[in-house]
Amino acid sequence: MYRALPPAGVPITAGDLFAGLAAVRRGEAALVDFREAISRTFGVRHVFLASSGRAALSILLQAFHTLHPDRDVVALPAYTSFSVPSAVVNAGLNVSLYDVDPVTLSPVPESLARTVGNRTLAVVVCHLFGYLADLDSVRQITAPHGVPVIDDAAQAMGADFRGKPAGTCGDAGLYSLSRGKNINAVDGGIIVTDQDELARAVAKCTLVDPAEGTPKLFLKALLLSALLHPALYWFPRSLPFLNIGVSVFDPAFPIAQFTAFQAGIARRMLTRLPEITTGRRQVSARFLASLAGVPGILIPRPVPGVVPVHLRLPVIRTDSLPLREAPEWGVVRSYPSTLAAIPALSSHTVPASQRFPGAEFLAERLLTVPTHEFVTEQDCAVISRWFAAY
Repeated sequence: MYRALPPAGVPITAGDLFAGLAAVRRGEAALVDFREAISRTFGVRHVFLASSGRAALSILLQAFHTLHPDRDVVALPAYTSFSVPSAVVNAGLNVSLYDVDPVTLSPVPESLARTVGNRTLAVVVCHLFGYLADLDSVRQITAPHGVPVIDDAAQAMGADFRGKPAGTCGDAGLYSLSRGKNINAVDGGIIVTDQDELARAVAKCTLVDPAEGTPKLFLKALLLSALLHPALYWFPRSLPFLNIGVSVFDPAFPIAQFTAFQAGIARRMLTRLPEITTGRRQVSARFLASLAGVPGILIPRPVPGVVPVHLRLPVIRTDSLPLREAPEWGVVRSYPSTLAAIPALSSHTVPASQRFPGAEFLAERLLTVPTHEFVTEQDCAVISRWFAAY
């Protein structure tokens, strides 16, 4: 039987689907229940839900801008998901970029310091692949300027930064609930904060687009529950028009409500987050052991005191060989370029031309290895041998 591993994903179980359908009958009460569960789990006072992670970021930036209308520039890592700058432009704001250290995937302090100024509305810190960035060093740079920090834990739900949950170490935090994230509600975004004034500003932001209907969401969830399985993943992977794994800069996305159906799925899956996280760490530990000493590769090391959640395991080719993928085993490139290389973003970037050597190196040489529950010990052995024979 042909088998193909997805690069990332959390399967939606039959129990999750039934929980989603049961939540539809409860309506708003299901949404309240999920917000309260997030509040308890991560120790935050204010929780807001939106249709996607990028919608949540756009709403949060709009709220910050209402509080600081004289500031219009958002500092972003030069290597991250294209959805992040899409949200900034969607919010009507501009971008400044800072470099990323390939060894830790954290901001390069000198580069970050150059982005912070009188126009800086916020600094977004993205925890790539579940590796938590050094937020202490970020705070040392932003605090003298009074610039808030957004703790973007879209890829790091379940990890913690020196005892605090990822997403709660800034002035506000974000989580994503899309297919490839730590838990999966088809899609969705979460804003968290302990700041009352900011929470009031977020509450005033309008969700302008209609939410997807339950039948359509149910069908998507059903397809995800089936097609993420390695026995079937070859099928969606073979359809180019689905654009699976394609990075797209698209500021014209909907900002809609999170639905009760999604809340039911997410609430049930949240109870399994520790189990999911433990499973990912076990898979990544196998890879780390088997890849140790393989020449020509670098695996980023976590910031001291932090244990990554390993949404995917990043493996960087340090040799001069052409970068190759093994898509049948879920070993693929991540973001294909730096944000500075996106032509449509250049008119929204200040200053317009800079070099980001760390980010450029990651874009050119980084592969990611799957760590989800479908990855078997045999898969680990096969993938490790592939890297060794590269």
